[in-house]
Amino acid sequence: MGREANGKYQVPAVVGAISVLNELSVTGEAGATQTELVQTTGLSKSTMHNLLSTLESHGFVRRDANTRQYRLGPALIPLGNEATRQVKMVRSTLDRVAPLATEHRLSFAVAQPVDEQQLRIISRFYPPGDVHVGITVGSSYGPMDGALGKILLAAMEESESRRLIKGRKLPAHTHSTITSPESLIDEIDEVRQRGWSVSQGEYNENNAVAAGITGADGELELVLLALGFPTQFDGERLVEIGTLLRSTADEVMASAGVAVPGR
Repeated sequence: MGREANGKYQVPAVVGAISVLNELSVTGEAGATQTELVQTTGLSKSTMHNLLSTLESHGFVRRDANTRQYRLGPALIPLGNEATRQVKMVRSTLDRVAPLATEHRLSFAVAQPVDEQQLRIISRFYPPGDVHVGITVGSSYGPMDGALGKILLAAMEESESRRLIKGRKLPAHTHSTITSPESLIDEIDEVRQRGWSVSQGEYNENNAVAAGITGADGELELVLLALGFPTQFDGERLVEIGTLLRSTADEVMASAGVAVPGR
């Protein structure tokens, strides 16, 4: 049985491997022997032997044959570099989006892909005052969910987005939702060309625009979102803020050394 932490199931072998890596991060270049790791982690000798053997075979730890000391392995380097890059991109994005709510009197949010068919809100920024469109941090959105969904669809290969759109009955969230597959396919083509999406009462009664941030590998990394009431966010203002989000996304990409596609 797995142990529970914060009410969530945890796999013992994974917890053990994390304990080993954490211990070796503390010992630094001095490293630690198997016996020392057994003492500091409380794991059994047999469990420790199996964990170290597995971690070593994948390059996550390395063993000095002469001293029998274990140290962190080279396989962790690219993982650390990528984690650092992702954290920097999120921080760069939040720093740029935060002031927009006050400046433009709209609600703004940043979403991150869970997978290629789901986005999750990781931060939000509201304008001054009590009246604004709200959005919940941690809430998730799929490919058929308004402006965010259109960014997901536009980030897919064209054949995949077409298959997804034509492979199901499109949900009618409101009377304004696009429920014609061909119309939605045309809309996604426009999103790809201009670099931002728009939803005018298609997911709920409010309006929204969104723009995606891609990484060096071309994969969707983050999505910027702006929301407002139809009375304050319509017509030319949708174009203005959509263009603003696209330029903000391009700034984040450029600061991360990612080539910005021409449009």
